[in-house]
Amino acid sequence: MSYWHLLRSVLASLAGSSQERLSRGCRVPARRRVVLEPLEDRRLLSVVYVDHDAGGAGNGTSWLDAYTDLRVALTQANSRDEVWVAEGTYTPCGSGDRSLSFNLKTGVDVYGGFDGCESSLEERDSAGHVTTLSGDIGTTDEMSDNSYHVVYASSVTDAILDGFTITAGNANGANPDHFGGGMYNQSASSPTVTNVVFSGNSANYGGGMCNENASSPTLTNVIFSGNSADHGGGMYNHYDSSPTLTNVIFSGNSATYSGGGMDNFAGSSPRLTNVTFSGNSAGSGGGMHSFSECSASLTNVTFSGNSAGGDGGGI
Repeated sequence: MSYWHLLRSVLASLAGSSQERLSRGCRVPARRRVVLEPLEDRRLLSVVYVDHDAGGAGNGTSWLDAYTDLRVALTQANSRDEVWVAEGTYTPCGSGDRSLSFNLKTGVDVYGGFDGCESSLEERDSAGHVTTLSGDIGTTDEMSDNSYHVVYASSVTDAILDGFTITAGNANGANPDHFGGGMYNQSASSPTVTNVVFSGNSANYGGGMCNENASSPTLTNVIFSGNSADHGGGMYNHYDSSPTLTNVIFSGNSATYSGGGMDNFAGSSPRLTNVTFSGNSAGSGGGMHSFSECSASLTNVTFSGNSAGGDGGGI
């Protein structure tokens, strides 16, 4: 049999098999209809640039055209944006309105420590290019007219604050403006705070930071130094707020009444790993003070040189 006769025989056999399958009740699939579903609405990550020395268009699209006002940049930023902030000192406003702060937003990550020419996060040097967020909005070096909270977060999740020094907040107003001079997290806020120094802030509750109403931020490589308050010179945790702290230092903070470094109240149970309390002072609990309903978890935590006028020099 020739090749062509063999090929025809095979094709005929296949055709017969198809007919046999049809005769047994098998259905040949109908022509498949292709349906194109709309893609989920997604935004690619974009960078919003901030540099107080920029002289371009001021729309945040590049270092040349960077915003000069960080608060405006945060207002304009959308979820999945990164805000890159060049070195220098930024204040929430120039009008003297103490209620204004740098407000964090869910899904927006804020990074300091840039020279103002970088094209990637890896190029920045936050130690060499110090970026300061200051509450000194009124008379220079006069705390009485400073911002109540330098940084503020309400119901904020999935946000990063990285590479800043936060200073000169003064939360000495009426409730809620007596919480968190440096940073005030409330209403179940859980931002990630990394490579940040809180220094020279004051408040009635939580000079450096106050976490309130189930707010549980994550802090890594953070320093609280020289902050003061009536309660919780460095940090005050209030109403079921349980932050996670890793590689954190509380040094030289003070409280008139309780918790020179940290004060925990009303069911707040922070988790601390590799944390140092040194040289803090308070009426009670020079390093840390916790009320009976609180149970802090401590792993490799050092208390050194803390003092109290009453009970608990260290804790």
